[in-house]
Amino acid sequence: MDTLWQDLRYSIRMLAKAPGFTAVAILTLALGIGANTAIFSVVNRVLLTRLPYRQPDRLVMVWEKNPHNSSGRNVVSPSNFLDWQDQNTIFEQMAASYDARVNLTGNGEPEEVAIQAVSPNLFSLLGVNAAIGRTFTAEDGQTGHDNVVILSYGLWLRKFGADRNLVGKTLQIDGQAMPVVGVMPRGFDIFVKQGSLINERSELWTPIAFTAKSRGRRGRWLTAIARMKPRITLAQAQAEMDTIASRLEKEYPDFNTHWGVNLVSLHEQFVGEIRPALLVMLGAVCLVLLIACANVANLLLSRSAARRKEIALRAALGASRWRIARQLLTESLLLSAAGGALGLLLAVWGTDLLLRLSPAGLLDVKDLGIDFRVLGFTAGLSLLTGMLFGFAPAFEAARSSINDSLRESGLAGAGSGSGNRRVRQIFVTAEIALSFLLLIGSGLLIRSFLRLQAVSPGFNSENLLTVQLKLPQSKYKDDGAHIVFFNELLRRVNSLPGVRSASAESYLPFTGMGAATGYEVEGRPKPPAGQSPVVDVRVIAPNYFETMGIPLLRGRTFTPRESAEVAHVVIINETMARESWPNEDPIGKRVTIHMKNEDVPSEIVGIVGDIKHQGLDTTPRAMSYWPHPELGYNAMALVIRSASNPKSIVAAVRHEVLQMDPDQPLSNVATMEELMSTSLALRRFSMFLLSAFAALALLLAAVGVYGVMAYTVAQRTHEIGIRMALGAQHQDVVRLVAGEGFKLALSGVAIGLAGAAALSRVLESFLFGVGQRDALTFFSVAALLLATALLACYIPARRATKVDPMVALRYE
Repeated sequence: MDTLWQDLRYSIRMLAKAPGFTAVAILTLALGIGANTAIFSVVNRVLLTRLPYRQPDRLVMVWEKNPHNSSGRNVVSPSNFLDWQDQNTIFEQMAASYDARVNLTGNGEPEEVAIQAVSPNLFSLLGVNAAIGRTFTAEDGQTGHDNVVILSYGLWLRKFGADRNLVGKTLQIDGQAMPVVGVMPRGFDIFVKQGSLINERSELWTPIAFTAKSRGRRGRWLTAIARMKPRITLAQAQAEMDTIASRLEKEYPDFNTHWGVNLVSLHEQFVGEIRPALLVMLGAVCLVLLIACANVANLLLSRSAARRKEIALRAALGASRWRIARQLLTESLLLSAAGGALGLLLAVWGTDLLLRLSPAGLLDVKDLGIDFRVLGFTAGLSLLTGMLFGFAPAFEAARSSINDSLRESGLAGAGSGSGNRRVRQIFVTAEIALSFLLLIGSGLLIRSFLRLQAVSPGFNSENLLTVQLKLPQSKYKDDGAHIVFFNELLRRVNSLPGVRSASAESYLPFTGMGAATGYEVEGRPKPPAGQSPVVDVRVIAPNYFETMGIPLLRGRTFTPRESAEVAHVVIINETMARESWPNEDPIGKRVTIHMKNEDVPSEIVGIVGDIKHQGLDTTPRAMSYWPHPELGYNAMALVIRSASNPKSIVAAVRHEVLQMDPDQPLSNVATMEELMSTSLALRRFSMFLLSAFAALALLLAAVGVYGVMAYTVAQRTHEIGIRMALGAQHQDVVRLVAGEGFKLALSGVAIGLAGAAALSRVLESFLFGVGQRDALTFFSVAALLLATALLACYIPARRATKVDPMVALRYE
């Protein structure tokens, strides 16, 4: 223990004698450790922290699947859900939910909020109790008793000032009085919405009351969750649900043919889409840390070379090689501890920066913080880092010859350490190779993102405002009332100054899956059960295609009469025309789209261009457009083309809505370009982080090359003096020094090329329109890295040309 304290005191004295070296080493380590800690904080919170439910490992999502849905996570039929409940033996409980939006009025400004209708047992299934009041009971799931509501903690705080007497009072929701029975705890979420990564949290919950009509085999819209019984594995549960699905397929072939069940653990449901990006980021910061370690190891090698005489004297006085090595390792560990402490402070700032930079809802955390797991990670990482960069200098110093070191002096002696020099060159080569990997990854993501941004969505997104409205059924009781409201609103909006045109549709692009169903072509044999083609269904108001800028390819748009009354007409997109009529003209053909209570054939009157509805990186799907009278939606999104900044007309649009109905709020006001940008959030965030780490790696690599070449020039001052005395020109000296650095950079790039092939395969799922071995990216990154290395070499090379031959010949 005494010798340990001696080593620590001596290490502190030695580091204090070289404040410049110490500051650079600690800052370099702090950058590497801080970046790793910040990313690990996110990984810890998102991937490693248990979900805040009772025994969350037993919770699974229960999806339906069919060949038309590649994700295997299709929403669920109520009838199938009820049969699963009755027939399974592997779940303790099953619950269902569906998402909607409602108008909350009577307490300040009207507001549209997200609501989930849930099975009454959902909260007990999750093992979560209300913070105030109660959750739902079985009686709440009975028709006539289901008119109750539970609030989220956030809504209770924001809208009602944390009024603890709110329980028992009524709220006006969609024009109906609904008693409040409870308030959920702070931070509680049921945050599973199919079809979109960035979701909106529900702020209200109401019970589902299943009735006899729920057994009807029509439509799928539920999300299902289940708790497995103890000692039941996911594989066992999947096997039983497959058996039940096969049984239901035979019993109801018209509805369930080719439909199966897919179980997904709740944790996987929450993190499955973000996990690959976080793991790539964690790998990237590990590479940055390795580069930082190589840099500090080079600094320590330089310092140990300068201390060779001191180390030799200590050995001559009786210090063993192990004692010397331990002393140097102690200095390394002291540096890493200081770097870790500073890195932890940088990580606190970095995690806050990550949350600010990440799009809303992407990481699904409100704060990251530093817990004991993160502290343990930082401490362990600091220890490992100290061992990594401290081993080579300690080993090199411990194995040096005492006699040789005592005969050498100054930098001349340092220069004779050829082994030391080779190790430093190896470290620089490794830095360049690792930097090449990060730059390749960053370059591929940037190229991919630029390609994606250049993709046309199929419509004109410029100056296009979107506004969503949902009319309460209690006030607007039938389809006719919905149509009258929206037609009058569009008439008013179209007359506003600055508005070029306005229309409405049922599901906006880039906001989720929307409605889809099967269809049949009149005059053709009915497809076998489960093999009907699938088409997306959109309901539109007059002037929709003109407002959106979607081209009409053939036929016509809807006439004023067809937009005002049911005429059984439909417009399809180019993909649907190509899939169902590859060698025919679809105009005048009739299709039956299974979306109404009574299926009636619709005549195709026009064909429009495809749009990228699900995302810029997706393939257009078959799409059909009905005029509003064909399917009277009470929730529609306005699309408004303005002459200038679309946000400038929001106040005028809101005024017109309130003039028509003082209790009708607007929601999700956004430009179409904002919706497109949000759809690219994960790609943009991944590209930004990896590019930042690649830039840091490039900087560290440049510093490493500069340090090695500057040290090399100092070692070879005597040699350079001789060369200049014998007639060497300045350009010859520059070529000599820069050439050596260029060889190191070239070696690093060559080694990096081998690893880049594996890295590009890891990034394959993030790429769009760019090959794994994109020649332009590889060439550009290699050129950038070599140019940076040459610049880092040029400064020491220029300094070498300033050497006075007479001074250099006396130099030791």
